Parts: sequence; structure tokens; C-alpha cells
Amino acid sequence: MTSVCDSHSDQTADRAHSHDAGSSRRELIAAATGLLGAAVIGAGTARRVGATGDARRVLPLQVAPDLFVLPRDSWGADLAPRGEIAAETVQFLLVHHTASSNTYPSGGSVEVLRQTYAFHTSAAKGWADVCYEFFVDHDGVVYEGRTGALAGPVAADATGGSQGFAQLVCLIGDFSVAEPTAAMTTSLTKVLAWLADRYGIDTQPGATTTFISRGSQRYRAGTTVTTPTIAGHRDMSYTACPGDTVYFGLDQLRMQVHDQRAAWKGATWQAQRLGLTSP
Repeated sequence: MTSVCDSHSDQTADRAHSHDAGSSRRELIAAATGLLGAAVIGAGTARRVGATGDARRVLPLQVAPDLFVLPRDSWGADLAPRGEIAAETVQFLLVHHTASSNTYPSGGSVEVLRQTYAFHTSAAKGWADVCYEFFVDHDGVVYEGRTGALAGPVAADATGGSQGFAQLVCLIGDFSVAEPTAAMTTSLTKVLAWLADRYGIDTQPGATTTFISRGSQRYRAGTTVTTPTIAGHRDMSYTACPGDTVYFGLDQLRMQVHDQRAAWKGATWQAQRLGLTSP
């Protein structure tokens, strides 16, 4: 059985490949949660955070020479985890997509993140938080997703079950037919390269890792699994995620990630929040 990805109700799974499906999903989730008060702006500027009217400046954090990540507070300062989030031992990186509309709602990608949180923490899923550690939008803006992901490795959830041992990077949109934008692909490459450096993951051509599955509808708990160190969600579960245009481009993406790591090697840089250089 093939499932859609994790961000939206199964009631709309049959429309996961339609760009028009996003509006129905948004209406379903918005009606149940009322969490759609966040305003979106581009990276590097101030943000008004949360449905509560809380106004604060949340600036991107530089994590690599030319990679900035917006902390979770930039979109979910008022959305606390609803349970414990465990630490993770990271052996590989897993690419997802939200399977939501490629036309973002009026609140932009931030609204999609808040909808995702609402669904993932609802009774339908019952997870403690959004399942993905990081998100990337069409403009290449990178967000911390699951609470604590910027600080260190945290365990994820996934539709179909999570085998563990991975960090999840999710593209905001549906890439069953549509191609990711150039900005999105560039940021995805950099996020994966940064995480590979951070956790000592081999990204040489053909690199794989082997682990014992914690259980999914594809690999039962106790199954020995060998996977490329950069994989797609469908490699771990029966799902169409991360969409054909992303999945069948993973070989090229792996090469780009490895090249990015080589380009960064030996680079010197000063960690900073955008516009505020640390002493």
C-alpha cells in the first residue's frame, strides 16, 4: 500500500498530486485549529510570530559559510511540543516533501508550517511536534522544524513508521510533477551538506549505511536495512514522497552535496545572526 507524505489529512490523500488540493487541506486544518495567524516574509528581515499577535524579531542563524536557518520561533513560538522528543543517532539523511499545494496560502510558507504542526499533533497523527527536522520553501528559505533540531540530533516521526537513525529535510510543496525551484534545490543541497558535516556522514559516491530498523510498513522492527546515506522517504516507507521529480534526481543531488562539502572544506567563517555579527 502506498501512502502520501505526512503533512496533510488522509481524507485528501487521493488529491495529493494536484496543485489545487492544497486549498481543501488548508480549509480542513484551519477549521480544526485556528492556527493561521502568522505572517511570512523573506529571510533576513523581522518576523511577526504566532497567532497570538506576539511580535518579536527572530533572525536567521548562520550554520555554514553561506547557509542561514530560521529558528523554530520564526514560525512557531507559540506552538510548544506536545510530548517528549528523544535524541537520535544519525546515520543518514532523508528527503521529504509536504505534498501540499505549490501555490502557498496568503500566510506563505509559515502558514504551511503551522498547518503541518496542527495536523501532526492532532489525534489523527498524535505526534509530539512536526515530524521533520528542517523545511525548505520555494524561495530557498530554510526553517528549523522539529523542536531542538538546530541544537542537535532529535528523533523524527514519519507516516508508515520511522526506522530511526535519520534527520529529515522536507521541501514545502508537491514535487510529483513540478520541479523544485533553483533556490529550493540550492538550499536543500546546502542543508544536506551541513548535516552531513555535522554528523560525520559519508557522502562519497555510492556511500551507504546499515542499521537495524525500528519498524515501518516497509521494514519491520529488527530488519537489517542498507540505504544510501542520502535517501528519499519512499526508500524507507511505502509512499510517493518526496515526489518523482525529487526522487529520481537523488543521484545528482548526492553529487551536489558532496561537491558542496568539498567547497566548504577549510572555509573560515564567523557564526552570526543575519545583520548581527558575533564578537
